[in-house]
Amino acid sequence: MGPNLDTCGELLRPLRALMGLKQVALQKGQFNVDGAPYAAAGLLTELVHRGECRASELAHYRIVDASVVSRQLGQLEQAGLITRRPDPADRRVSLLRATPEGERTVARQERRKAQWLSDALADWDDESVRDLARLLGAAMTDIRRHYEDQTATSDSAIKEGTR
Repeated sequence: MGPNLDTCGELLRPLRALMGLKQVALQKGQFNVDGAPYAAAGLLTELVHRGECRASELAHYRIVDASVVSRQLGQLEQAGLITRRPDPADRRVSLLRATPEGERTVARQERRKAQWLSDALADWDDESVRDLARLLGAAMTDIRRHYEDQTATSDSAIKEGTR
């Protein structure tokens, strides 16, 4: 059955505010990453957490076009934060991995973000923060799954229509 539209509408307000706060923090340089543009830094963080993988996997997981990922990967490679090697299963494709400097860069940035959140949530206790993290994680899993299901259905309909 799920929540009603009004309840979901209540969720939109703090989500919009959170996204707006992220933009303000970016503009003020709160979340700058040493040696990489912010968007590419998100991709680097994803690569550090996921481990070695293909660019197509990163694009799929981040829900962005492969051309965007390709451009960002070029920036990261030029900065010495990632490396590529041929995929032994398909030599036409590269496997990507963060360099040790890329891993250190992400660790420093994650520490700065965690400190920023710790300062901002100074009146919260650890249990409340863990509850929020669990709920946001569960919501994102379901939202991602719903998006992917809709995308698969839409792609299937487009393919059917071209026959």
